[in-house]
Amino acid sequence: MAVDNARDPNIRFMVIDDQFNVRRMIFNFLRTFGYTKVEDASDGQDAWNKLGYTQVDFIICDWNMPKMTGLDLLKKVRNDDAMRNVPFLMVTAEVVEEIVAEAIEEGVDGYIVKPFQAQTLIERIDSILEKRRNPDPVDVAFERGKALLAAGKPDQALESFDEALKLSPKSPRTLLAIGEALEALQKDEEALSRYKEAANLAERFVKAHDRLATLYQKMGDAEEATKHLRRAAKISPRNARRQLNLGKALIEQGMLEEGMAALTNAQNAAKKDPDLFSEVGEVLLSAGLNEQAAEAFSEAVSIDPNMVHLYNRLGIAYRRQKRYDDALRVYGQAMSVAPDDENLLYNMALALIESKRAKEARVCLQKALQLREDFKEARVLLAKLPA
Repeated sequence: MAVDNARDPNIRFMVIDDQFNVRRMIFNFLRTFGYTKVEDASDGQDAWNKLGYTQVDFIICDWNMPKMTGLDLLKKVRNDDAMRNVPFLMVTAEVVEEIVAEAIEEGVDGYIVKPFQAQTLIERIDSILEKRRNPDPVDVAFERGKALLAAGKPDQALESFDEALKLSPKSPRTLLAIGEALEALQKDEEALSRYKEAANLAERFVKAHDRLATLYQKMGDAEEATKHLRRAAKISPRNARRQLNLGKALIEQGMLEEGMAALTNAQNAAKKDPDLFSEVGEVLLSAGLNEQAAEAFSEAVSIDPNMVHLYNRLGIAYRRQKRYDDALRVYGQAMSVAPDDENLLYNMALALIESKRAKEARVCLQKALQLREDFKEARVLLAKLPA
């Protein structure tokens, strides 16, 4: 099979798959078409480590892998200033609508379904590279606008987005970008109108629903915000942050059962993200759902035992349930991680006071004040204790 002379043999690929035979197959396909500069990695974490010291021009990555999935790696790449523009082709075993929606949302350049032939792979690579080499005028104007908006120049960004819209009047992504620029200029009503246009043109355009939800929340319209959060979560249910926002909005409106279901979805989607579990705990704590909050904080602590603030929040959830022994146990665990944390000592003192153990509380408060003399709350609380 002849190699296309237009292809650049110096392009550096990284092939990521937890199955060695799949990596070898893709390597052979690439070599057949003249691409010989190929790195490989056995999973997302291995790839991320190698990307720290290996420059690549194109990533071909499996979706489902241990340690770090293809989607998680895609998010990291798109959030890295040095790599955000590297073409990323996802390999998946099946076309599942919610998976595809999530990958597109995170900025994937394309996807290919296993099993595939060499010609299918190379055509997809060619298409992605051609679009990168020769972007159409709409893309040029749009990307210029995005860069200006990111640089804090919404007026100039709006001019570029308007140019893009004239070239492609029915572009949902351009309408969304115009809305973002208008919102940055504090023209919320105009922004709302543009977001609605984007959502009406492409009802599955999840980012339009996200922006509508955020803007409606800003305007104090919880009902409309929740409607769009529901819609966005239905389109792309695997987005943990969106499920968290939906759960929070529902619980704040008294829809506890549906809200709890959304928070459970958020936790399932987040897998082992202690920050998200902690945020779920905060939502539940604010709603007075102390038992459920304790479960969320406990899970967060189990994921990362070194995050001291999680022990504090878990202790508060236990104290609100009058489970003082559990609270003290948690604070004791935290002290083994951060023995000189005055806030831990203060919270431990509160639990001791609430469980009628003032003498021990006094000792904790005195230690807290030794660590920080200007700890006003500790000094006031100590003064209230019986001598």
